[in-house]
Order: sequence, then C-alpha cells, then structure tokens
Amino acid sequence: MEEIRQRNDSIVSNAWFLAKESWRWDKRILLFLAVTTLTGIALPLFGIYLPKVAVDLLLQKAETARVLQVLGSMVGGVLILQGLHGYLSKRAYFHHNECRNTFFVQRLFLVSLQCKYSYAEDGEFYKLYRRAINSVRSGDESGTSVFFDLIPQMITGAACFFLYSGILSRLHFLVIVFLLATSLVTYFFRRRENACYERTRDDYALAEKRLYYTIGECGDSRTGKDVRVYNMKGWLTRQIQRFQAEEREILKTRRRKEYETHLVNCWLNFLRDGFAYAYLIVQTVQGKIGMGDFMLFFGAITGFSIWVTGLVDQMSRIKTANVKMNDLRTFLDIPAEDTESAECGMPDISDGVEIEFEHVSFAYPGSEKDVISDLSFRIGKREHVALVGLNGAGKSTLLKLMMGMYEPSKGTIRLNGVDITKLKKRDVYRLYSAVFQETMILPAMIDENIALRPKRCLDRDRVEEVIRLSGLDADFARRNITLDSYMTDRLVEDGIYLSGGQEQKFLLARALYKDAPVLLLDEPTAALDPLAEQEVYESYQKLCRNRTALFISHRLASTQFSDWIMFLQDGKIIEQGNHEELLAAGGEYARLYELQSYYYNLEEGQVREEAGYECEQ
Repeated sequence: MEEIRQRNDSIVSNAWFLAKESWRWDKRILLFLAVTTLTGIALPLFGIYLPKVAVDLLLQKAETARVLQVLGSMVGGVLILQGLHGYLSKRAYFHHNECRNTFFVQRLFLVSLQCKYSYAEDGEFYKLYRRAINSVRSGDESGTSVFFDLIPQMITGAACFFLYSGILSRLHFLVIVFLLATSLVTYFFRRRENACYERTRDDYALAEKRLYYTIGECGDSRTGKDVRVYNMKGWLTRQIQRFQAEEREILKTRRRKEYETHLVNCWLNFLRDGFAYAYLIVQTVQGKIGMGDFMLFFGAITGFSIWVTGLVDQMSRIKTANVKMNDLRTFLDIPAEDTESAECGMPDISDGVEIEFEHVSFAYPGSEKDVISDLSFRIGKREHVALVGLNGAGKSTLLKLMMGMYEPSKGTIRLNGVDITKLKKRDVYRLYSAVFQETMILPAMIDENIALRPKRCLDRDRVEEVIRLSGLDADFARRNITLDSYMTDRLVEDGIYLSGGQEQKFLLARALYKDAPVLLLDEPTAALDPLAEQEVYESYQKLCRNRTALFISHRLASTQFSDWIMFLQDGKIIEQGNHEELLAAGGEYARLYELQSYYYNLEEGQVREEAGYECEQ
C-alpha cells in the first residue's frame, strides 16, 4: 500500500471537508450550527451588560415602570435566545451524530469492500481501518463530533475575544496583556497534553486491538471447547489482564498530563479573579469608574479569561480531533478497485472457459522472494484439474491470481486467449464460483446465506434446487431446518450450526447457486475425515461436469476425480500428468500419495502394533 499516504491536513482544510460532506448528508446541520453560533455570541454580551444596566438604573433612581420595561425586555431577550440556542444545539447534535454514525461509517465500510483485494490482506490496511473506525466510533470524542462541537464554539470565542478586548481597552492595555499571558500558560500545558496523546496513540491502538481480539475469542462458542479441554481459563485471563494493564499505563500517562493542566488552571483562575477584584476596586475607589462600569468590566475580565482559556482548550482538543480527521480522510482516500474499465470486450464463453498461465511470477508487496515463479500451464475448456502440493507451495496464491484478485509481477494470464488485465474485473469475477479455505457463514437466514443476496433479490426455487443437488435436503429435513432458519447465534439465540461435512455441502450449494462456468475449490475438505472427503468430492465431480474446475489440496483425494494433476512446490510446477502417469513416474507425487494411502489403509491392528501395543487376542 505504498501509494496510500497518511494525510496531514490543516484544521481549516478538515473543517471545510466536513462542512461539504455534512451539507451533502443533511443541510440542516450547518443551518442549525450557524444560528447557535450567532446566539452564542449574543448571550454573553447580554450577560455582562445586564448587571451594568440594572445598577445604572438604580443609581439614576429611574422610575419603577422604566426599570421593569428595560430589564424585562433584556431578560425576555435572553430567555428567547437561550431557548433558541438550546433547542437548535440539541437538533444539531442529533443530526451531526446521525451523519457520523450513518454517513461516515457506511462510507468506511464501502471503502473496505470496494478496494483492491490485495489491500485487504495488508496489515497496514487493517491499521488504517482501525484508526478510521475509531475516528468516528468514539462517541462525543470522535473526530467529526469534536469538529461539529468546537468549530461553532471557536467562532463564538473569537468573536467574543474581540468584543471583550474592545470593552477592556477602555481600562488599560496591560489588563489584556495579563489575561493573555495567563491563557498562554494554559496553552503550553495543553500542548504537552496533546503531545502525550500523539505519542501514545499507536501503542494504545495496539493494546486495544489485542484486548478486544482476546475478549472476542473468549466469547466465541467455537473456542469454548478448547478453553475447557485444555484448561485455558487462567492463561486467557492473564492475557486480558496484561492487555488491560497496558491500556491503563497509557491512560495513566495521559491522565497525569490532564491533572497537571487542571491544577495550573485552578491557580491561574484564582490569580486572575484576585487581580480583577483588586484592580477594579482600586479604580472604583479612586472614582475613575462608576458602579455600573465596575460590574461591566468585572464581567468582561471574567468573560475574556473564560473565552481565551476556552479557545486554548478548544485548540488543544481540536488538534487531537484533527489527527482523527486525517485518519478518517486517509482511509476514505483509498481508491475503489476499478471493475469497469477494459481495453477489450469479454471473449465468447458459451462453449466453456480456457485458462492459460504464461511465464507468470508473483511476489507479495515488500517481499523480494517470488511466491509463484515462472509458471506456465493451460486448463482446457470443461477440464477438471487438481492442483496439489504441501502447505506453503503457493496454491492459494495461484487461485487468487487466476481470479484477478492479484496481478502478476511478470507474465500473462489469459481467459479464452485474452489477457485478463484487459478485461473488466467485474466480468472476470462473474466467471468464478469458489469454495475457499476460510468459511464465511453469515448471521442471516439459510436462503440469504446461499444466494448471498437479501430476500427480496433471491430466487427461492433455485435455492431449494441447489440444496437438493448438494445433498443437504435430507439433513435439513431431519433437523427441521427451513430456508428461513437463521444461521449462527451471533444475532439470534436459536441460530443453527452445521457439521463439517454439511458445511462443505452448504458451500457447494452456494457455488452452484451462482452457476458460474468455472468452479474453484481451495482446500474444501481439509477439516474432514477421508470418508466425508470422498463423499464431498463425489458431489463436486457429479455437479461440475459442464464446468471448468480446479481442485486445490495438499491431500490427494481430489486427484481421482481430475483429468490431470499439477504438483506445485515452492511456486513451481515440478510434475504434471494424470494420476496413473504420476504414480508410474515415481516422483514427489507418487511418494506423497503412497505415504497418505499407507495411513489411510492401515487396519486398526496394524496401527496398534506400530504404536508399540500388543494386539488383543
């Protein structure tokens, strides 16, 4: 993922980005925030002028009616502004949180689904994804929420800063200098706090990842058997405690900086208020200002300090939020895979699909060693080929190259004579039905799991047909499983699970539903016993007669159902031919086949003898 660069945009740039995106989602957000900003400026001005007006009216011995009229009007205005400000603030909060939880979360999810498959297997991609998710799933501390909250406050604070500065300039410019100096001290401590957050961000993300992974595994019913049989409770508990301790140490470091800042703020507030009282009392006693001005200036000094300190705090928080916004935008910048561009049209596949590798090599990004090295072969139309070899030989990588998920470093892959890099990726993907090593069973209904479509978009009759063809109908009838039964207990309490053999039949039904001309099977029976494996391959063989098929395995049961076999080792084909030819050649294939057959064919007594036990008479 070298082409993906971490963004380092300014606060202004990210604020503009957020404004544009929120306008696309819900225009009311910006309208509400604009009004709350204006009311936020007006309310503190009413707050500092109201006491001055009241004192001046009393000193002037104004008539009661006039006092009630003036003060009533001002109080009424304050109440209206407060009501409007509070109501629109709540509305803005609701709508911008909906924007965060819906609009941005959906976009992140779509990026993760639409990017190149090679990105999804990259560890750096996962790190970027976790950062981006955290940037919008941290509640009110999410990057977007902090921006929506603080930008109006900062505009209000800046406006009040200049308004209060104008009022205080009537006293002495050193008053403003003193107030700014105390705020700068606060700013320095806030910067230390912010730097601490930056310094510990990656460590905290790693500790959080470890913790939630371990907790997730502990809550998985599939893990529960091993936990009990191997008495893993103590070990897993210590792991969780260890990761929690890592998180706590990081949080302690951050909280220590926060406490230091809070303590300094308390002392500065005490110093500021003491100065304000002393200075204004002296000015009043000397007759330089009246009682009304005393109230005005005291409110202005207090308000000025609050706004400047608030601006310092807000700058600190928004810098932290800006890092999160950059994480969000970095992930959103990951381009979607181009599945529509093509240099030529799809070749005719009505009579089958032919697949050819010509001197193909492939190495993973950042690795100098080829996983696939100078590979050449051709799979004819409707041929069934077995690709065998030990673990790590490159079999699964070859499959991903064949499907267009990876692009070769060297060489060419052709479909019916056409280079697949010149075809639409979407069309290439449509050619394949696949059963992968990793089982994907969704917490959804049976029919949705087979069709991989929502109910309104699937063909129920076809789902029933592929269940029958795969041999699952009898199993489902015996267990009272219907097409509307939920799978797994992730979302419902009574969700069903299938046995290993049933699960493989289920995946076959899913592949048959797609009805693609090429079937790829990547270690589909690795977890099955020999008899179940034989049954599954017989089903595959029967249902793949009119398809091109590639069976990938490190066990050799699939070879009996194949037209010819490739034996892969260290990314190269070292042997190829049909089953009889390879056995006669006496090479690696024959040696592995004889070794596996030896253990499959041993009778119980022979096994016991070789294990050092006497057979029972």
